Amino acid sequence: MLLELKKTGIRFGGLRAVQDLDLSVETGQLYGLIGPNGAGKTTVFNLITGIYAPTEGDIQLGGQSIVGIGPVGVATAGIARTFQNIRLFGGLTVLENVKVAMFRRQAGTLFEAVLRAPRFQREEAEATAAARELLETFGLADVAGLGAEELPYGLRRRLEIARALATRPRLLLLDEPAAGMNPSEAESLMHLIRWVRDSFEVTILLIEHHMPVVMGICERICVLDHGAQIAVGTPKEIRDNPVVIEAYLGAEAET
Repeated sequence: MLLELKKTGIRFGGLRAVQDLDLSVETGQLYGLIGPNGAGKTTVFNLITGIYAPTEGDIQLGGQSIVGIGPVGVATAGIARTFQNIRLFGGLTVLENVKVAMFRRQAGTLFEAVLRAPRFQREEAEATAAARELLETFGLADVAGLGAEELPYGLRRRLEIARALATRPRLLLLDEPAAGMNPSEAESLMHLIRWVRDSFEVTILLIEHHMPVVMGICERICVLDHGAQIAVGTPKEIRDNPVVIEAYLGAEAET
């Protein structure tokens, strides 16, 4: 098992935002986390990535607890994420956005960078080549020199995923990747996410409200409501679950 949350919970004052969550994601799995607004989904992502520390339970990656190691430690352990609202470095080019994510793998010191020492120059060249290769893979090579903010929405989303993959994660967290997309763009995104999982051999956990995306690509789904897990199962099991229909899917069908 790659990721395990064991009776994980967090309180903010008197509010229990997530409670007794048991979540197990197998290596190579494409796993969905769904539920109504305010269900605690993004809070779960913040717990996994070390932004918040759980007030109860444990979170393990590859059998090792990652509680208390902070966002940098979590990233070093092999977890990367994207955000519902795309967070790119607007003042940098597309290429530079990807290169930034590679810095943690470089051994050169600040002193070597200032002096442009041989090791720094070698690592810089390697990072540029690797970033260009990743952009080529994602169909972004032709816009490598553009500012990230110049890209249309769909390409910015691709860039954000490419930047996350530049850290070489074992686990990729996608927070509402289809947000703001039309049906055609969402269909393309489905193929992209599945291709990323298969091509990069990365496990994916995603939050998504776009049900055709979730049901179309996820192999297992966990449903949250008011911070509590109300169902876990295959897409068919979730789609047919009366508790889930009442708490979430029924409302989704009406919108």
